[in-house]
Amino acid sequence: MEANKSIGEKSVRHRPYRLLEGLLYSSVFISCCAFALAVETYLLAGLPVSLPMAAFIFLATLFTYNLSSLQSILRRPRQTLDREDPVWGQRHKRELAVLGLLSIGVAVGVYFWFGLRINLWFLLHLAVISVGYTVPVLYKRRRIKPLRSVPLLKVFLIAYVWAVVTALFPLLDAGMQVWQPEALWLFFRRFLFILALALLFDIRDYAYDQTTNTLTFPGWAGVRRTKLISLALLLLYMLVLVQSEHGLVLGALLASAAGAALVVLFSSTGRPRLYYAILADGAMLLHAGLVIMAMALAG
Repeated sequence: MEANKSIGEKSVRHRPYRLLEGLLYSSVFISCCAFALAVETYLLAGLPVSLPMAAFIFLATLFTYNLSSLQSILRRPRQTLDREDPVWGQRHKRELAVLGLLSIGVAVGVYFWFGLRINLWFLLHLAVISVGYTVPVLYKRRRIKPLRSVPLLKVFLIAYVWAVVTALFPLLDAGMQVWQPEALWLFFRRFLFILALALLFDIRDYAYDQTTNTLTFPGWAGVRRTKLISLALLLLYMLVLVQSEHGLVLGALLASAAGAALVVLFSSTGRPRLYYAILADGAMLLHAGLVIMAMALAG
């Protein structure tokens, strides 16, 4: 009886951790970050927030980050999954594949039902990048490596896609043109911020990338210099902010950049994956949250 009680108490104690794992490794958390950044873009541009557009961005992000699980299950539907595997994503690969399918299905429904004004050809180039980033391509019977394997390219692809989706999509849906100065300025700012954070994931994946012979910034310049590059990007981002924002919003954006800089300073190859999943991704949520609070206080 006492043994059963002990097991039950242990299970209850582990429940919050399992919930946290589910939110982080199912990519629900990072999709919430994308949703929040989209809302932030509307507020920074002085536009009414479109929840359908923000929801579309959430769903598209959820699909993209679960694409590798979906591809794996589609290629080998009868594969045996080890429920004792220490990697959460491996244990729940089938559930993630289903989540990916559901999210893209609902995203397509949202796009057409609400008549989102994002050109399909513009969407297509992002789809090609997103699929090509993860999925190897067969060309003339030769297996071509995914884009993430191209030396030093990974962080720029991540920053570009995130900047387009979270900064340009809301503006385009609101009727602005890509080449308008305000749209380009917001895109550039978002690109700098995300690029600084993306370098952290190069640091996180350094050991794995070495085993796959993938050249990333830590492999090219070293971990310390990669951190310095990230900090330099955040400094440039802050200088750009000073030229384009003011008041409470400027303070909120500078504070979020300072928070991101702390995450960079304390990052290392030895940090657990949770450090990056919570703090590096969370820096985006902090970024949006502080801006939303500043806008609310400013009235």
